[in-house]
Amino acid sequence: MPDFSTEIDIEPYEYISACSKRDIDDLIESLIEDGHLDSFNGRVKPKREGVTVMELEWDELMMKIRNSKHLLSNEDESRIIEIANKLI
Repeated sequence: MPDFSTEIDIEPYEYISACSKRDIDDLIESLIEDGHLDSFNGRVKPKREGVTVMELEWDELMMKIRNSKHLLSNEDESRIIEIANKLI
């Protein structure tokens, strides 16, 4: 009997554009679990029970700062460092 194999070559963006929001959230969660991403990207809400809206907003603000460090002025960065040093 003949043996056939099929190979499909698609780009990642082609796969992602065909996914639903839930599929993408699941993909991101899998990437986090497999160690390919350090944490959620700010768009996917962490699945933690008992988390208040204020805590989620705080997490989102901290993620914005973390992901946008390169956009901060020297003065902004100095203020953040000053606040962090007060807490240590």
